[in-house]
Amino acid sequence: RSFSSNIMLRRSGPALRNATRALSRAALRQYTRPALASRVSAFPIRQNQFAGIRAMSSLADISTESYKVELKPSGVAIVRMDLANSPVNLIGDTFMNELPPVVRALEANSSVKSIVFISAKKGNFIAGADIQAFTDKAKEGKDAVKEISAQLQAFLNELEGGKPKVAAIDGSCLGGGAEFALACHYRVASESPGTVMGFPEVMLGILPGGGGTNRLPKLIGVQNALPFLLQGAQKKAKQAKSSKIVDATCDVNQLETAAVMAAEGLAAGTLKVKRGEFKGMYKMIEDAIVNYSFARDYVFKTATQQVMKASGGLYPAPLKILEIVKKNAGGKKFCTTAGYDLEADGFADLALTPESAGLKAVFFGQTALKKNPFKNPKPVKQIGVLGAGLMGAGIAEVSINKGLIVALKDLNPKGLQVGEKNIAASFDKKVKKKKMSVFDANVTKSRLIGLTNEDAFWPKHFKNCDVVIEAVFEDLGVKHKVVTEMEANCREDVIIATNTSSLPVASIASVAKRPENIVGMHYFSPVTAMQLLEVIPHEGTSDEVTATAVQLGLKQGKLPIVVKDVPGFFVNRCLGPYIDESMVLAMEVENYLQLDKAIKAFGFPIGPMALADEVGVEVAFHLHENLRSDLQERMSGANIAGMEAIKGAGIKGKRFGSGFLSYPGKAPGGITGMFAAKQSIKPNPVAVNAMKPFMKPAKYDDEEIQARISARFVNEAAFCLQDGVIRNAVDGDMASIFGVGFPPFTGGPFRYMDRVGIQKYVDNLNRLADKYGPRFKPAPILVDMAASGKKFY
Repeated sequence: RSFSSNIMLRRSGPALRNATRALSRAALRQYTRPALASRVSAFPIRQNQFAGIRAMSSLADISTESYKVELKPSGVAIVRMDLANSPVNLIGDTFMNELPPVVRALEANSSVKSIVFISAKKGNFIAGADIQAFTDKAKEGKDAVKEISAQLQAFLNELEGGKPKVAAIDGSCLGGGAEFALACHYRVASESPGTVMGFPEVMLGILPGGGGTNRLPKLIGVQNALPFLLQGAQKKAKQAKSSKIVDATCDVNQLETAAVMAAEGLAAGTLKVKRGEFKGMYKMIEDAIVNYSFARDYVFKTATQQVMKASGGLYPAPLKILEIVKKNAGGKKFCTTAGYDLEADGFADLALTPESAGLKAVFFGQTALKKNPFKNPKPVKQIGVLGAGLMGAGIAEVSINKGLIVALKDLNPKGLQVGEKNIAASFDKKVKKKKMSVFDANVTKSRLIGLTNEDAFWPKHFKNCDVVIEAVFEDLGVKHKVVTEMEANCREDVIIATNTSSLPVASIASVAKRPENIVGMHYFSPVTAMQLLEVIPHEGTSDEVTATAVQLGLKQGKLPIVVKDVPGFFVNRCLGPYIDESMVLAMEVENYLQLDKAIKAFGFPIGPMALADEVGVEVAFHLHENLRSDLQERMSGANIAGMEAIKGAGIKGKRFGSGFLSYPGKAPGGITGMFAAKQSIKPNPVAVNAMKPFMKPAKYDDEEIQARISARFVNEAAFCLQDGVIRNAVDGDMASIFGVGFPPFTGGPFRYMDRVGIQKYVDNLNRLADKYGPRFKPAPILVDMAASGKKFY
């Protein structure tokens, strides 16, 4: 459950496709605002550099360190973007210092007929804005942030005028990069798998501030623009072309040639950009949105309801985007001075919100986790996976998808067949959705080697494995057997990783001849969707093995954190007290659906009762039991007899058809379905009856429920940092968000405490401890930090 789901807008009604022809280049030009062009002087350009460039007569002299210029005999100037000292091209100070004067010099040179912008960096056009520089600027206040937006808008308006310009896109073209491409007169994208175009600003709690909320709706219509702006979705080349934000696609090896040909055609007038009026029903709806308030109100009211349903109103960015697009549509202000000013003002407002600060912290945290902090990992080309069940098949799938060869072994052909079938179905689904070609899917699946215990030759394949990951039954005896078998049949240097979620890694390694090669790699289910990976070295694990496990996780597309070998590791260790308090409250409130409602309103994607049903009630209760002896009073709230009664009543979880909640069945189709009463989720009466003897009725408002349940998770996270279970607060924040969906807009539990104030949070914990018992007693690290006035960040 990624945090993007909290701010996703799902479009209602039948999809309105085949939108045709937005604006001609001439039509685009008429919306260029001269007033903003004059503001370009506000750019932080070194004036002596600007004057020098204007005086240069040679195109070679126009080039800067990050933007090299080359002139073709046909008059096409190629600007190769290669931001110095950066792995990707970004929009920041260097961009604003160097590129505007380069463009002006090319506009002034009579030898130049048209311009192509292409990246010299493989797999990257412009990745977006320099978020760190932008974050630093936000500290100066709203006016400073608004000026950043206005300056970028002014330059892109200037870019949009003048000589024909072509964006040759390969790799990521996101955020400000996509806005830059939209300001060009023609866009050619490579069909490389890594080529994507989109507007992910909403994921950072902001909106496109370089004209994106103006140009995009003007180009493809409000109906098609809203999902781009509200979801932060990224489209591959062919999808972008279908959406009309890209004009042509080609093989990456032909990208520059295609872009130059397009630039030549635009300059000569032989290439006519086919952008005209919208047509058919799409045009009728677009016209109604612009011209009639009742239609506009209906469309944006529906969109707002969907945003509120998905986000709970906890994320201001999508609501602000809707507000701005609605005002600009109603006032016919797209690509006007007023429209751009409205965007810049909204951009500045959002940039200063605590929600944006939290989401930007998530961005920085993800970036930090994508770097291996451990040195000298060994190379991994082939891995073995033991167990073709849900976890094993998921691990195998993400591995072959990233180019690794995987030997997947199960006990018998029947078990193996289930895993292979699930993996094949996943890739077939990607092909059906055009996210992958048939050829690429077949090549990827060919990296999977299916084996069983019945195959006498299986050791031959495992001899080639650098790492073996076991995902077998959660039983110490079974794990010991696996370790012994792998050490006997694999190379001596093979790393054996256990996917245990509850057993001590040291106990699993106790039977190993080479315990230094044993490490925990705890994946989260479903493996193909959950980004988090806990890497758990025991005391005897070598540094090289830890480094290799982290590097393998990165290769698989995971966000690895290294945690201590303690019961529950980190995520489940924090989840235990959360479950404990949920069970206390479930036996106090009148209807335990209130718990789910309150926690979702706090920002979690799912409430505690639904969570228990999803992971399995027995799994949740086993975790609770596993942690009680270690955490003692911090797990002392729930009524154990009541929990045993719940298990005794057969309450197992959603997939068993007997959870805490009763879920509505599939709605009938046809006329019957139209008039059938809408069903809703209700408490399972079997679970309610099992709990009745242990109920202690009390009434709590949602705020108190949120305070109690969240405090148990947050306080335990502080204990984990204090006790060295996690390396730092960043790891804890990211693991909490990507492991259990801790509200992303808070930035994680540690940033949340900083935001509330450490002293205030300690006072709240003490209040809860006085009222409900010592399980709320604040972690000593928090008491010390409150006394010294320290913060986590």
